Amino acid sequence: MVEKQQRETILVNGYAYPSIGPETLQAWLPDLTFVSTFSYGFTADGQLIDLMDENIIRAAQPAGVQSLMVLTPLDSQGAFNNQLAKALLENPQAQDQLIDNILDNIRTKGMFGVDFDFEYVLAENRDQYTELVRKARQRLNAAGYLVTVALAPKTSADQPGLLYQGHDYRGMGQAANFILTMTYEWGYTLPQRCSKSLDF
Repeated sequence: MVEKQQRETILVNGYAYPSIGPETLQAWLPDLTFVSTFSYGFTADGQLIDLMDENIIRAAQPAGVQSLMVLTPLDSQGAFNNQLAKALLENPQAQDQLIDNILDNIRTKGMFGVDFDFEYVLAENRDQYTELVRKARQRLNAAGYLVTVALAPKTSADQPGLLYQGHDYRGMGQAANFILTMTYEWGYTLPQRCSKSLDF
């Protein structure tokens, strides 16, 4: 008698810009658990910079795919700005304001949660970033929403580099509901800027 193979369930996330073509989005939605809309920004005082991502959310809902809002400290040139992250992470009132605004946005748009994607965080702000994610999870989980965090892959606990030293991997594993490992970082070749080629 042949035993039935037990099938494992996995969670699959995909990042998408609002400019994604509808045919491409529809082709990928059946394989996704989450679609993360890239990307919302914020100001140093915790105001949210909105993203016109309703086209993704509307397409995802009937497919049974949950939408996550991606939050990044991007500057006007589209580069990760660790000084913007620093200003927020060193201001508890701004963090509380930001979490309030995240909750309002998720409720208004019918989303499932938030994905924190703060790259190039300064080492001095490492614990503050972990605490922000922890506070966000406490608030959002209590309201029925999810908190994930995107981290670059690494091969050792003490790996040097700006992508790694500002992130407490163990702490983030405890602070967030899930970690999204950005394996595309392994294939990235430009030294100073993280390119998000996310249109599938």
